[in-house]
Amino acid sequence: MVTREAMERAARAGILSAGIALALFSHASAQTNVLPSPSPTPTTKGFALHANGSTVFVGQQTGGPGTRPAEGPGFAAGSPLSPNTPYDLWSSAPMTPGYAGILQTEVTGQYTGTRLYGGATLGLGVVDGSVTNAAYWGESLLPTLNPHLGSTALPYGVVFPTHAGEDDASAWRLSLLGANVGANDGSWSLRGGYFDLQQSLDFVFVQPPLTNVPPSIGLATAESLGGGSPALSAWPSPEPGLPLNGLDGTVRSGSTSMEFTNASLPALPGTAVHLHTGSAVMRGADHSSLTLQMLDLDTNGALISTTTLYGYNAHTVASAQGDLPTSTLGNQHEVIAGLSGSFLAAPGLNAVVDAARSWYDAADVIRPGTQAPGGYYHAGLSHALGSATLQLDGYRFEPRYATAILPYGVPENVWSAAWAWPGVWLKSTYQLVSNTIMGANRQGYRVRLLSRDGGALSYRLSYMQDRQIDPATFATMTQTGFVDGFFLPEANNAATLGGQAQLAGWLAWRATFGTLTLDYVNDMLERPALPSAPQNYDNYVSPQIVLGYSKQVSSATILSAGVGRYAMRGTWEETPVDYGQTTAFAGAEFRQSAHFALLVNARHATFDGLPSGPLDPSPFFGSTILVVEEHYSI
Repeated sequence: MVTREAMERAARAGILSAGIALALFSHASAQTNVLPSPSPTPTTKGFALHANGSTVFVGQQTGGPGTRPAEGPGFAAGSPLSPNTPYDLWSSAPMTPGYAGILQTEVTGQYTGTRLYGGATLGLGVVDGSVTNAAYWGESLLPTLNPHLGSTALPYGVVFPTHAGEDDASAWRLSLLGANVGANDGSWSLRGGYFDLQQSLDFVFVQPPLTNVPPSIGLATAESLGGGSPALSAWPSPEPGLPLNGLDGTVRSGSTSMEFTNASLPALPGTAVHLHTGSAVMRGADHSSLTLQMLDLDTNGALISTTTLYGYNAHTVASAQGDLPTSTLGNQHEVIAGLSGSFLAAPGLNAVVDAARSWYDAADVIRPGTQAPGGYYHAGLSHALGSATLQLDGYRFEPRYATAILPYGVPENVWSAAWAWPGVWLKSTYQLVSNTIMGANRQGYRVRLLSRDGGALSYRLSYMQDRQIDPATFATMTQTGFVDGFFLPEANNAATLGGQAQLAGWLAWRATFGTLTLDYVNDMLERPALPSAPQNYDNYVSPQIVLGYSKQVSSATILSAGVGRYAMRGTWEETPVDYGQTTAFAGAEFRQSAHFALLVNARHATFDGLPSGPLDPSPFFGSTILVVEEHYSI
């Protein structure tokens, strides 16, 4: 039942979102670079002022016993036992009742002279209403308001409210977000403040993943082969991740570009993470290229609680989800060196070769002196087959490669029960490198067949298989830097090797009545167990499927609707796993003018399944979310 008080909060949040949109402020949408890129360089001489941004209204209602998980209080207090609900399986974002209004604006002033240009960006952000919904279901908040980047402006914490208004707060910030200077011919540039990298090898460094669900009118699987949600060409693309904060410089000469960065990464209060990285890209004929990158990272400050076993006071916590590892860790140091080359191996056969090495150590570990280097290796071939391309890739991602533990924001940043998939990077931490294809302690192959876009029928098909390199035992997982990002530790005398197979497909049929899409991914995981240790047996599947429809009514209007199902079925550490979420969605984008665009999206989700314990409440809950965003650029 919606109370009068809840309606007043919704109205106040809506007035904030709609009313301030009329002001000539805007934010560089969370889906664009925070600072202007030095390439392409400015061409119009003199002073220019540009503003762009958005106002967002988020309203969500939830209900059902799953909104009050048995693990909730302990998890909020720091327990490694994560609850299954109430979370969105597609994105891992918490689903809580409330209303939020968000205004974000960035104004960039830039002066372009005969040879040089320079500018600065101011940001204004205002949030009123449910902090959880603002932090997870709107545009990514400006850095000075974003709790996941360390801002304390909003009093955000892990909460499980059952009624709107229980996590409400208001805050605003007006800040200098950054400045830049460079040469008009693109030969060099320098940026300071918050920024996105311009070039980086994803197996050496990727920016911290976004913690929010960017507003969109569609739904996609987490490991989709498709191109994302339907959108107007005028609607901004998603950001590459959370921005870095520091200094960044680029140098370009002919076909060679270099970038050097000195920046801080998001971290928990009381801790600091700092990195230096440099890269060089050399481009040749026939689409060949050679890229080199080095990275040096340090953490310091307070000890952090992690879900690894090589930190101080390492132990496991018995639960219905298995024996969960935990320890405290601090003062980490990681060095990574990587090399990537792409070239024409033979007529019609393109090749890519990646190789990297990392060196890791930490001061607060249970077994000092057990650190060792780790490696990453990848080789791939692609060949055109008629109107499609066939790709074959082999990967080896060693258990000590790029394993710095980097918690940020709050534990809900990357939620998961122990068996959740896609495999996350140790719950609330992110890994320095991409682990979306194959994570730490895995080796295997992937085959893909990709049609060319543009025809009436498009398809993308993929099959991947991998296995653990070393067993995840108490002997290996207590060695400094050894990480298995998914399976729980086994006894030393009961070691086995687990693995995963993944089948994925994406189909699109374009007809006069609109476009129909099928997005499918099924992850099949298994780790055998010895008769003496049956509790180590894991065997389950995570099928995900989305049926979507979209229609570009005109150059200014696009509609979308569909339904998706995400399930987890099988056995995990002798615990039956039976969960699923069905989500129906509908939305539209409208280009109102050259400067304004509107997005409206509604989702209704139903979570079902079996409780994880005999005395636990049913995980069933339902959620309805409405997101309205006005995006503008002036």
